[in-house]
Amino acid sequence: MNRIPSVSLRRDGAAGEEEAAPDPAALARWARAFCVIRFDLERGQLVEACYPPGALASGTGLDRLVAFSSFPDSMSHHLPRHRSSVHDSLFSFRVPDPSPSASVPGSRRGFLYGFVFNRQRQDERLPRGGEQKSVVILSHAPYSSLFRLLLQILGPLCFDVGPSALSMVASHVAAWPAPVPGRPMELPIGSAALRVHLPPAADDPGPPPALLPANPSVPYGLFHDADLFAAFRGLLLHLWTLWELMVVGEPVLVVAPSPPQCSEAVAGLVSLVAPLLYSVDFRPYFTIHDPDFARLNALAEGEVFPPMVLGVTNLFFLKSLKSIPNVVSVGSPNPNSTRVLPVGGQSHGSGNGINGTPGKLKLDKLAINKFSPTGLLNSIKLRREGPLCLMTEHKEALWSTYVSTTKPDTSVLNRLIDAGVSPRIEESMSVVNNEILRRHFLELTTNFLAPFGPYLRTTTPSEGSSPFVDPPLLPPFHADEFVNGLAARGAGKFLSKRMKSNWLDLYRRFLEGPNFMPWFRQRRAAAEQEQQRLWRQARMNVDIEKLMSKLSELERIDSFNAIERYLLREMENSRTGATESVTVCEKLKGDLRAAFSVLPKDMQQLLLSNPKRALLLQGSNEKIPGLDGIVSQTSL
Repeated sequence: MNRIPSVSLRRDGAAGEEEAAPDPAALARWARAFCVIRFDLERGQLVEACYPPGALASGTGLDRLVAFSSFPDSMSHHLPRHRSSVHDSLFSFRVPDPSPSASVPGSRRGFLYGFVFNRQRQDERLPRGGEQKSVVILSHAPYSSLFRLLLQILGPLCFDVGPSALSMVASHVAAWPAPVPGRPMELPIGSAALRVHLPPAADDPGPPPALLPANPSVPYGLFHDADLFAAFRGLLLHLWTLWELMVVGEPVLVVAPSPPQCSEAVAGLVSLVAPLLYSVDFRPYFTIHDPDFARLNALAEGEVFPPMVLGVTNLFFLKSLKSIPNVVSVGSPNPNSTRVLPVGGQSHGSGNGINGTPGKLKLDKLAINKFSPTGLLNSIKLRREGPLCLMTEHKEALWSTYVSTTKPDTSVLNRLIDAGVSPRIEESMSVVNNEILRRHFLELTTNFLAPFGPYLRTTTPSEGSSPFVDPPLLPPFHADEFVNGLAARGAGKFLSKRMKSNWLDLYRRFLEGPNFMPWFRQRRAAAEQEQQRLWRQARMNVDIEKLMSKLSELERIDSFNAIERYLLREMENSRTGATESVTVCEKLKGDLRAAFSVLPKDMQQLLLSNPKRALLLQGSNEKIPGLDGIVSQTSL
């Protein structure tokens, strides 16, 4: 679904002002390169222009990889004939980053995201009757909602004024503030501003698993803007199986007639599991020129296909990657089709959606409420033919050996709106349907992750206790104990209505799959950090004199040692310029003196014999010599 850019006019527009050369470091915060790729009949795909100059000329083959990923595959389905001589499309790709900085030993593999505005122009006066060019934004960040809007400005501008538009737009992008993941931003571009809500950062664990996000319109994962309903409207009943495949990290091959359809479908699949961190490699538009194709093509028969989600248009992959166990075909060879129901669905005179009037999707048309002998025969035939039947005719279907646990939610399907035959209202209805679907799968994923909540639960000091003791450790996690405990407690009210009796198998697959450990470690680290913050705040709020009055002499000495230990830690942090640490240091210095004042005189004399400690007790702001050598635990 191509959305109209969300812009607001600005009175301080600088449209006609001459721009200085963009700051490379500021530009790199958002994008690696802006390119124009041309398809040459003699030489193939060529980088016609690039800004910054030389951004792709790294000798690593990135220019070639980007160029081949920026056009519809030569063996993909033919585009329909249009009355217009110009056909524009938007799609995206994801490729390995070959730069040295992205391949540091021991680090996670780096990727680059490409966002493409492709124009195909039919003209009988040109060789072969037409030409095509692509305008590409290459970035390390998956900001699809932003770059799709920006491409709708940059793409036509490049065709109107030429490659100079690349540097013009780059100047505006370099002037933007640094990205703030997970927050709404207003980014000026000429006399307008793009309003976007960036997705959370890759290391942002998202909301706690036991809590449903308050606002489902806010992105809690990648590609929140993906058009779920348009991408899978012919496979609505299979969305729950696809959700499971993504949760457990199964390999999936997505086949579509065109790059926009396959890249949108892959983005939609990744977005299905939010707020779960999706750690599996995914490629919205995969071609034979990708450096990983040779490795995948060389897999021996019976060898397990690695966890990947590949979006393809080249039907050659159906044969070369035949070991992939899950294949889903989406989209229509006619991208202008307004069909909402699956193949063999609604006729235009059947009631809902007639004369362009929106209505509810009928569940009997989705073949969920009643048995159909014809539908059963078609299903058996489709399964027997397998994905290779797509070689002769494209149809929307799912081929998988996976045994699903989750049942399609009829209450959700009943709320979906059929736009009927009117293109005018189809997009607005799709927005409504997307909100319904996204809300449901966000709730489904959150409830699925909720049983892990006790292992990620933070604690705070109890009333009247000392916040200067070490916080308790989070409960240890053991997969077998977790599954046994879950079996004893049950799936819970929400999941029990939506899952079959084998629901524990889904948890077992999740625990063994590639998504669990990265997500759990990230959530665990976030919980530990949050617990440290809560206890630090408790130390800031404690009334030290009241606390000391309740402690025994031995407990007072222990508290003094603990306060000193935390003070030295905060002083080390304050050297980095952290304002908050400076404030905490002042509070802890006062607490240290208060704790010192209630100690026995002989103990005070013993403590003052250490000159470094004496400086701390005096509240001196001088740098303490040899502070780095002070042990964290003072021994008396």
